[in-house]
Amino acid sequence: MPFSLSDYKRPPHDNGRGIVGYPAANWRGDPYGIDAWIVELQQLGIKWLRVMDDNGDSLTLCGKLLNAGIFPIARILRRDLPPNDTPEPNPGHISAREELTIRKLIDLGVLYFETNNEPDNPSEWKQRAIPSAGNDARKHEETAKLVALNWLFDARFIIEAGGYPGLPAVSSGSGMDLIGALASLGRQDILLDGGWIALHNFGHNRPLNFPNDRVNQNGAPLTTQEYDFGALTQWVWWDTVLQRAHTLDEINALRAARKNAGQVIAHDHAAFREYEYFDALAKKHLGRSIPILATEGGYQVGRRTDARYPRITPALHADLTVAMFEFMQRDAPDYFFVACPWLLTGPQKTLASAWYSDFWDHAIRSGGPRNGEIPPIAAPDYRVGERLPVVAAVKAMPSQSRVGPRVATLQPAAVVTAPPASPAPPPPPPPSEESIYLVQHGDTLGSLAKKFDVNVHVLANVNALDENARIIAGQRLVIPPPPEVSAPMAPESQVIAPPPTPIPEWFNPPQQPTALPPVYTPPPQTPAQPAYVPPPQTPAQPAYAPPPQTPAQPAYAPPPQTSAPMPQIAAAVPTRPSAPPPPRAPMVASPLDPRLGALNVRVEYANVKSGESYWKLLRAEYQDTLKASGNHHMLYNLFDDKGGPVLVQRVFQGFADIQADSFTDAFGRAKIPMWETYNPDNGESGPYSAWVANLPSDKVIGLGMPNGLSVNFVLTWQKSIK
Repeated sequence: MPFSLSDYKRPPHDNGRGIVGYPAANWRGDPYGIDAWIVELQQLGIKWLRVMDDNGDSLTLCGKLLNAGIFPIARILRRDLPPNDTPEPNPGHISAREELTIRKLIDLGVLYFETNNEPDNPSEWKQRAIPSAGNDARKHEETAKLVALNWLFDARFIIEAGGYPGLPAVSSGSGMDLIGALASLGRQDILLDGGWIALHNFGHNRPLNFPNDRVNQNGAPLTTQEYDFGALTQWVWWDTVLQRAHTLDEINALRAARKNAGQVIAHDHAAFREYEYFDALAKKHLGRSIPILATEGGYQVGRRTDARYPRITPALHADLTVAMFEFMQRDAPDYFFVACPWLLTGPQKTLASAWYSDFWDHAIRSGGPRNGEIPPIAAPDYRVGERLPVVAAVKAMPSQSRVGPRVATLQPAAVVTAPPASPAPPPPPPPSEESIYLVQHGDTLGSLAKKFDVNVHVLANVNALDENARIIAGQRLVIPPPPEVSAPMAPESQVIAPPPTPIPEWFNPPQQPTALPPVYTPPPQTPAQPAYVPPPQTPAQPAYAPPPQTPAQPAYAPPPQTSAPMPQIAAAVPTRPSAPPPPRAPMVASPLDPRLGALNVRVEYANVKSGESYWKLLRAEYQDTLKASGNHHMLYNLFDDKGGPVLVQRVFQGFADIQADSFTDAFGRAKIPMWETYNPDNGESGPYSAWVANLPSDKVIGLGMPNGLSVNFVLTWQKSIK
């Protein structure tokens, strides 16, 4: 009977986080020993480890991993008899020796096996004699069939022995279609009986959302601030052909020339999202998804494959890896089981890729040779240390199980049924423009806390660091805003007349209506109900009047509030004193800025049942051209049910067929330029939608560029329970 995704066994509390352990067989964990490395893996939250096996030499390691709740993915090396005993798997299939090893590993509890590796690469063939050398498409197809036919022998044995065989991974961006080759042989069904797809989705130096990012789609220019990497600027932009660093203008010329509006992952899948390409092949040939395991991939320091983007620095490597792992445990599709970046540790020739290595500490400070891939630019004051910063960054991450709901319930059901009458409002977002600081030589967390007037504990916490942690030049830190005191809000029952000081729009607590209409329509306005009449709109007195901006106010705050008094409720005097006033209808506040109604913006509310979690839209604010300063961005603010910021949460903008995404930062904020899903040069101006991933989400529909004007939209959601 064909397997479903749920039939495949997964490690306990699987978070989709893996790593390649060592690039060769017979690893004994030197110099620390296997037990010490397993403790380190547990501290990293690793649930999968890609292991190399040569004639059963991984049995001890795999047993210890399984006891620690970590699933091995065993790559079985196949050696021919002498004189050709090098582990070149093609052409051919496993022999009795490898079959015995696989049985021993399955008896131990190992389930996932690879028996081949990158068969599109000549180095994986005996004497490098790959049949498809050259550009002959027919030969490429015949090569794929030859590989698939040999793999069938391996897969049939592994399935009968009780394991899961992995269809061999091809090189990142390769066009070899092994699923199609199986289909041409009429044997694709074996993949439905316990097979899975091995993937090598190296990110190179492209962003996680490539090819949907704004640089690739629209050629978005690099800013001076983005070009500046401090002491590493020349190192980051060094071109090995020109033997000098690219200038800002040269990079922007490249971006403009190589933009690919409308490009999708099928056109260029040499990126992290390559799993989508292979899932499409599975659906084409099999009719549904099967498990995909990225047994190699991720990001590596020093890579600059695509000249439009910066070289991967140690700090950028940490940021991208954390974002990748957060995606795996929060947003990855069910069929994408694990991402195993390259590499935990290794021998001398692979130290440049290893997390536990001081290679880059020396390489960046000394500079590489002019004829090599490492830029010859030296940064003598730059410090990395004995391991890459990704180690500390990943250890600081929370681990979230992918089994069951992706987002854990933060309140027990009993508490949810009786929420407090006046929930605390989410805090305003902190400044967005000056919240990232490039560490300079000599900086410490203490000196930066003093410099920016913030608490050192808060500074360390938002950057997932220990208060005594050492920071290095070129590292990017999130700087929280200085603390500010907010005035308490009076209970609604006491608000008879407008307060002497205007209350900021963002200060209103989240409403909890018992029945929320799909689109809020204000009640009819009459002279007898002045409480509902908005102030007249004049250039000096806008209808939407948020608070004045001060240096302590958030950068996302809306335009200044005017001093015009609000109409007083007391002005509504009944014409018949003897009759009681009619009861007021319950006030259901629209989350939309009043000016958005004129733009035909509406809210599509999430279809959720009582007791279910969802992303509730608290407000959607409009920033006019003056306030937007020539930008046209979607600005996102996300809060949890306690009012705290939600970190590394995926948000979307766009259409049903093409979307742009981003992840929230340490303050729960994200920004997506609207041009990421359209081309303003061709007159496109919207409308677009915005929403939040993971849970059902209220969606804002109809956003765009009114009359071609550059405006911003500030959108705030809170994780709520219906």
